[in-house]
Amino acid sequence: MARRLNAARLAALVIWLGACAPAAQAQDVAPALVGRWDAVTRSAGGIGQIIELRADGSMTHWYAAMVEFTYVVQGSLLITSFTPATDGAVEQTTTEIRFEGDELIQKSTQSGIETRMTRKRAGGPQDAPIVGVWAYPHETGGTAFMMYTADGRLIFRLPIRADRGRWSVSGDKLTLGPMATTTRLTYRMQGDQLALTDDQGKQMTYSRAELLEFP
Repeated sequence: MARRLNAARLAALVIWLGACAPAAQAQDVAPALVGRWDAVTRSAGGIGQIIELRADGSMTHWYAAMVEFTYVVQGSLLITSFTPATDGAVEQTTTEIRFEGDELIQKSTQSGIETRMTRKRAGGPQDAPIVGVWAYPHETGGTAFMMYTADGRLIFRLPIRADRGRWSVSGDKLTLGPMATTTRLTYRMQGDQLALTDDQGKQMTYSRAELLEFP
């Protein structure tokens, strides 16, 4: 009788462990997914998606204007360069810049119009004054954010719409929602790249975001 009881307990334990394995795997995977992710592919007009997955299970999905430039500072001049994916012709813009406390003022060399930006994140002690994240009211509405990196990159983000919901993982499945709908995707991570595939086989690739200042 005791042997039969122990065997029954062992069988129950094996079943319980099997049931817990997917949950444990999800818990192990979840911390790697936490963070903000920028869509690699955008529309011709530079509109893309941003997803933030938080440790408490909440999430935000943005549509945003997303553009990357390069820049150099020469004295009081800021020269930004952009290479469209369509024809590859480099477009350059030159503005005059100056700093007033935690403000960066850019003045167009053509129109003379000034844009005042407020610092949101400072660079390191050895970085140039321009390095960091700046925000300003965009002419189309909303607040735009510009991140100047120490290695000469300029990351522009203009959030357009935010949808909020919840997220969870089970095995290789990532569930997002409810927002407009609840979406279940297959995910795969490789370094700082996150690939999401829907049930139609369409795949979108995201890279871990550097600009984190907008809510």
